[in-house]
Amino acid sequence: MGCIGKLENEGMKISLIAVCHHSSEVLPRCVQSFRRQAETAGVVPEVIVVEHSEDDREASAVEAVEPDRLLRRPNRGYAAGLNTGVTQATGDLVFLANPDIEFLHGSVEALVEAVVGGADVAGPQLLWDRGGDVLLPIPDDPSPIAELTRTISRRWPTRRALEKIIERSWELWASKRPCRVPSLRGPLLALRQDEAGRLGPMDEDYFLYYEETEWLWRARRRGAKLVLVPGSRVVHRWGHATRRRSDCAAVEERSRIRFFKRNYSRLFRALLRHLAPKVEPPGLEFSEVDGPSQIPAIEADIWLASLVNHMQPSIGGLRVSKLPPAILEIAGVDRWYAVAARRENSRWRLQGRWTWKTR
Repeated sequence: MGCIGKLENEGMKISLIAVCHHSSEVLPRCVQSFRRQAETAGVVPEVIVVEHSEDDREASAVEAVEPDRLLRRPNRGYAAGLNTGVTQATGDLVFLANPDIEFLHGSVEALVEAVVGGADVAGPQLLWDRGGDVLLPIPDDPSPIAELTRTISRRWPTRRALEKIIERSWELWASKRPCRVPSLRGPLLALRQDEAGRLGPMDEDYFLYYEETEWLWRARRRGAKLVLVPGSRVVHRWGHATRRRSDCAAVEERSRIRFFKRNYSRLFRALLRHLAPKVEPPGLEFSEVDGPSQIPAIEADIWLASLVNHMQPSIGGLRVSKLPPAILEIAGVDRWYAVAARRENSRWRLQGRWTWKTR
């Protein structure tokens, strides 16, 4: 990737909009890394924090990062926070962000380059760790046909379906160039300020979850070009705020139902309910091990790990001989599945499949 900021984009302003809910512990790393990478890219940073904690001490802690604008608002959800921030932003580009992210070297520059180069909305390669050993799930396509395909794969897991997941993960994780995609993950989205106005606000009736899914699906149907930028590598240590809530699963389910009702026909929703597995279905065989440390070293191009045996969604690692140890930081007390595969003559050869129960 060539240098862009110092010559072409000198003086361009980038507005980072971070929506916070008891986020003072993670926000400093987000803001500091953004300002540092904005300087590297030769752009002017603007930091707008929308503070939803409704707590004076938390607001004081957030204020210590010295945002350009601190907007204290009642907590009406992530979408409402982003919408508020966009109305206050003065940048040429806006970055819509979770506060629990960290911009790694070149990440701001690569996103700016993608948007200036024609992307309507761009997103980074999301990582769990700074070393990039664990890559976070690729974006899901929210179109009806893609949702139907996923539902069938969950009901009847097959080797062919698994190979398609491996191939798509490889295409996006291993790419060196920006890739046009059907959707993006929500922790960080970059776009022009005027494009944000054209696409309109996010639906504030989504309190958490699916707000960016529907917004991006709407953008795509209007012809927007959505681009994943592998050269922009951003750490996302999710869950800092949702851990405080005991109703996250219920909130997510309400949002999922709302998305389905707004975007899929009644007949199609009935078909999905009919096909959806009521319990985890039998599928490919996995070797039982006591834990990931018992998985042997294997020469593999890609590793996938998932909480479900159809491997959707998956976290993973590339070109390593062992399942990345950092995956253990994510694994809670649950059953996990892992797959290793090697690419041979444009085909995927499965090197092994394992499952274990974390304790």
